[in-house]
Amino acid sequence: MDSAYSADRRRSFWRRRGALLWLVLLVAIAFLRATNRYLVGVANDHVTPYLPKLLEELTGSLSFGAFLPLLFSALRRVRWTWYAHVGIFAGLSIAQASLMIGLRQIVFRVANLPDYAYAPDVWHYLMEVPTQLFFYVVIVAGFWLFARYREGKARELRAVQLEAALSEARLEALRLQLNPHFLFNTLNAVSELMYERPRIADEMLSRIGELLRATLSAKAQEHSLSEEWRLVSLYTDIQRARFGEGLDVVLDDDPSLHELRVPFLLLQPLVENAIEHGGSGDDRSVRIDATRQAGRLTVRVRDAGGVDTVRAGHGIGLGNVGARLRHLYGDDAGVRLEPVAEGGSVVTVWLPARRWEAA
Repeated sequence: MDSAYSADRRRSFWRRRGALLWLVLLVAIAFLRATNRYLVGVANDHVTPYLPKLLEELTGSLSFGAFLPLLFSALRRVRWTWYAHVGIFAGLSIAQASLMIGLRQIVFRVANLPDYAYAPDVWHYLMEVPTQLFFYVVIVAGFWLFARYREGKARELRAVQLEAALSEARLEALRLQLNPHFLFNTLNAVSELMYERPRIADEMLSRIGELLRATLSAKAQEHSLSEEWRLVSLYTDIQRARFGEGLDVVLDDDPSLHELRVPFLLLQPLVENAIEHGGSGDDRSVRIDATRQAGRLTVRVRDAGGVDTVRAGHGIGLGNVGARLRHLYGDDAGVRLEPVAEGGSVVTVWLPARRWEAA
């Protein structure tokens, strides 16, 4: 309620200020035109009183300005045809000239200058037509150009909104793709253990439920790096239930980076690939670290697998990460998979180092 009242007051204030500035502009134009006419007379050795010229220009300028709101309203509502413009101009010309002549009759008599008052005859109406036509054409051209400018801006805004909506839809599809992908792979691992090691399979299922509750409750495309570390830890706990002590996952956590924003579940598919290809049998090794330098956050996931790791990494995981980074950050982010000389591979993700602010 208060915000609406404040908004109304601001609009009222700017309307009053706009009307005042418009009045000042009309008066300034009248002063300039009167001064020009007076100086032309001085230059031609034909000096005449300044006051009548000023009163003439003031009544002309103010009478024309009084009809401008009606002109703008008419231009917004009528079809732009030649006969419509002829009708509008004829009506405006007669109305403005009538008001101007009436004002001059009154003002010059009040100023005790009745000899300068215009008589309401046809010639005094016709003599105003050239000036009125010039300003009418200028105003109509400016109105048309401004309308085209607003239409262009509106089209640009609609295009940006459509592109944003499309990008958001694609991002949401990519984000939602993670859950079934993760669930399928993890449940497949559970099915391998449920007959041989049912207790381990049961433990994995309970931790899967905990991770799914955390992921399904997420509504945003991004969250803090600390929250991403928490989800990674939940996922690695599930995998430890599967591989036991043979799974060695080291997370190099730098608390100074906790408040940076990253895409939701950015690392889970990369860690999943690293675990799957991080060794042989139950012996797996994965290293995860993050650094910030020159406004860029870099996250690396390294495994100690064999030469087939790079080839196997190109699936839903890496492709999903790359697509989401492109949609969210454009050319400022990316993902790269490279072999490591000592064996295995490393996935490097880079993105802008921006602070996370919870909604």
